[in-house]
Amino acid sequence: MLSGVRVGRRLLAAASGGIAALAVAVAPVTTAHAADDTAKVVAKGLDSPRGLFFGPDGTLYIAESGHGGKVKCTTPPAPKGEKAEKMCLGLTGRVSTLKDGRTSVLIGGLPSAASGGFALGPHDVTLNDKGDLLVTVGFSGDTALRAKLGPGGKTLGTLLTLSAKGRTISIADLVAHETRHNPDGEDKGSAVDSYPFGVAPLPGGGALVADTGGNSVLRVSKKGGVSTETVFHARSVAAPPALKMPKGSKIPMQSVPMGIALGPDGAYYVAEHGGFPNPEGAARVLRLERGKVTTAAKGFTTVADVTFDAAGRLVVLGSVGPIPADGMTKSAVYRIEADGTRTELLKPGTLVTPLSVAVGPDGAVYVANKAMVPGKGEVLRVPVPE
Repeated sequence: MLSGVRVGRRLLAAASGGIAALAVAVAPVTTAHAADDTAKVVAKGLDSPRGLFFGPDGTLYIAESGHGGKVKCTTPPAPKGEKAEKMCLGLTGRVSTLKDGRTSVLIGGLPSAASGGFALGPHDVTLNDKGDLLVTVGFSGDTALRAKLGPGGKTLGTLLTLSAKGRTISIADLVAHETRHNPDGEDKGSAVDSYPFGVAPLPGGGALVADTGGNSVLRVSKKGGVSTETVFHARSVAAPPALKMPKGSKIPMQSVPMGIALGPDGAYYVAEHGGFPNPEGAARVLRLERGKVTTAAKGFTTVADVTFDAAGRLVVLGSVGPIPADGMTKSAVYRIEADGTRTELLKPGTLVTPLSVAVGPDGAVYVANKAMVPGKGEVLRVPVPE
């Protein structure tokens, strides 16, 4: 992917059961969504909310990317024909919690780099088996670009392991790994660009991280060492008419992995958002087990996040159908049933740039909504009929 914060903005603007039965094309949709007025805001005033995770005691952890600041600014180079945009660093990223109806900041002062209203900061959060927090901190670029933001930005593009009081236990530098190795470098159009997104803990310690910019899943050891678990290579798709290329022309479409979740079968499931031109039906949920990748579900246009409910059914935050002319997908929440059918749990168009989905201990679906609206983000609770 092209480096720079503009890539993240474009990406996020577009983002918005029996395991054996998942490896099927998405079947005809059934609707089981609650009435629109029952989708309740349970947390508001959030600063660019991204990842959601429920702890074992029912606490909801929320990664907030913040709104940048005035610590230091830089202007990444712009692609030909585009205007360069300033990106400024602040310490406005944070991890908040929602418990018994109250939202509070658990850990503040985390790095956030923003251009306009779009911020790169804490992107996802989960807990390891010791109860420590694993927090991916977003970025979009290489180590040279990060260095221009000064020492305050050194943990952009990393996986942080933090105690509940905010003490840093380890730092895994994912941007440095991408800069050194560029795992998808053989793909046409690839550039050195790391954008840590989703995180899932590994049994016994460490984690897997979906690197949206690197089109890869990275393995992080307990001590913070980084290696490439797998690479999702670009696929060839039909060139859209807007490019005015000869009939039958093909272009590479990057994978753009976003969310990642541990499935009840012990495998990891990755949300493949897909890159430009996002053809209808091309996005997938990928299953990763011991380095082997297979398709768990397909037929989506974009997929931003995945999780599982108590019955082991896959829950997908994504979109179907063609992308509207304004480029803003109508994301919704879908459940893949044991027979492979897709149940629509929330009416498309209800959400605004959502980026994460979680299933609560009450069986309801929770969605991080308005992920690109600093100070006005929210978490929605959506009751789910069986």
